[in-house]
Amino acid sequence: MEENNEYYFDLKKVPLKSEREERRKKRWKILFTIFLCLFCFVTGIIGGYFIRKVSHPAYEADSKDTMGEIEYLMDRYWLYSGDYEDLNKELEDKALYGMTSFDYDPYTSYMSAAEMDNFSTSINMNYVGIGVEYSYVNDIALIKKVFKDSPAEAAGIEAGDIIKAIDGEPIDDMTTEDIRERVIGEEGTEVVISVLRGGEIIDVPIIRGPVDSTVYAYKENDYVVLELNSFGADSGSRCMTYLDQWTDVEKIIIDLRDNTGGYQSSVKEISGLFIGDEKVYLRQKDSKGLETVDVTDCRKTYDNFKQIVVLINENTASAAEVLAICLKEQHPNTTLVGVTTYGKGVIQTNRLLNNDGVLKMTSYYWYSPNGVSIHGAGVVPDVEVWMPDIYYEYYYALEEDETYEFDEVGSTIRTAEMALDYLGYDVDRTDGYFDQSFADALVRFKADNNLEAVPVIDALTFETIISEVNREMANNVEKDTQMNAAKEALRGN
Repeated sequence: MEENNEYYFDLKKVPLKSEREERRKKRWKILFTIFLCLFCFVTGIIGGYFIRKVSHPAYEADSKDTMGEIEYLMDRYWLYSGDYEDLNKELEDKALYGMTSFDYDPYTSYMSAAEMDNFSTSINMNYVGIGVEYSYVNDIALIKKVFKDSPAEAAGIEAGDIIKAIDGEPIDDMTTEDIRERVIGEEGTEVVISVLRGGEIIDVPIIRGPVDSTVYAYKENDYVVLELNSFGADSGSRCMTYLDQWTDVEKIIIDLRDNTGGYQSSVKEISGLFIGDEKVYLRQKDSKGLETVDVTDCRKTYDNFKQIVVLINENTASAAEVLAICLKEQHPNTTLVGVTTYGKGVIQTNRLLNNDGVLKMTSYYWYSPNGVSIHGAGVVPDVEVWMPDIYYEYYYALEEDETYEFDEVGSTIRTAEMALDYLGYDVDRTDGYFDQSFADALVRFKADNNLEAVPVIDALTFETIISEVNREMANNVEKDTQMNAAKEALRGN
């Protein structure tokens, strides 16, 4: 029997050759389709990235870069994008402001280059302008202080004047920065400031000039009064210029009221003028707990001042608090007079950024030479003395049609009653009730200030009252209860 060399296969289990080829083709089609889809997907991502990069260079495709995405969308689709010359820079600044804003640290902040320039000017108080300190609160631009030897003083501007217009333009819709920009200018140029004084609007032409107002000093009787308004870069040198005149005087009043600080290098020098060179004036501790001791650095010491009285108030802050507690602890005969200070016991450092802005960052806690922290507590005076009640009143400009008359009650009436009482007019009460004694006092006040002598408080009357109160505060030293107490302390009373 012939051997059978043929093999028989189970056709249900093993495909024929034609079927195997067909299935292989199907697999390749599937793989090719998958590859094509992946290729299109990746190409779409990369293409979209480069398209967006070309149309908006600041955009980043990374899904985590939400800031870049916002910039891209606002630049292309925001209704008001055309209102900005450089929207990207504007958005960047806003983002940086937000990144450095913390409720528990109000001192850390981002500042643009322009803001840093203004900040430095405010500390050094050296600029070309008119030389006044004013508050612009609740729509009343009130001149609080006129600096000595300033263009404003030469022109006759007075503390208590209320600014109503600049070069004929009313300030009603101006911001503080708007007012500043209009007042500061080139040396020798004129600016006309219209002020409310004595119930009348007066135009005062002022020739702009250099202003340097961190320090002022004068001699009165047997003591010197040194006013430190800020700790600027050259405040130490300016102190020496004044103090060199009175090396034979043994008593001094250092007025730090409303001084909100400045450069620590300035405190280092000024402290040394009174306690000596290379003496501890400050201790500080960083985020890692490392403590360092800082010592004075000064060219000379005025050890002729055997008795020092330091005036402080609720607005004395930061570097001014450093000086106050340093003198208390390191000078053998220093008395603090006034009220507890602000309580800023931290120090900021400035770091220049790549965009020419500055990160002003809280970097240290500071402590007194004896290791005392005043943060949140302030420097407590040895002799507590408050100013008259009207000094602490808040007030608002009245609307043009807003009035108060006899038998009415209100906070505006209360403020007006306290003001007239301070000015020496007879009023029976200061609780906000418009009684007959206040009506009579109001009529006398209005007659004295060129106003219609009727017992009604209107917008002009109220601003005139505020103006005259602040004029009296600035010019009548007999009513400065804190300064009077400082003089008493020098006499040993």
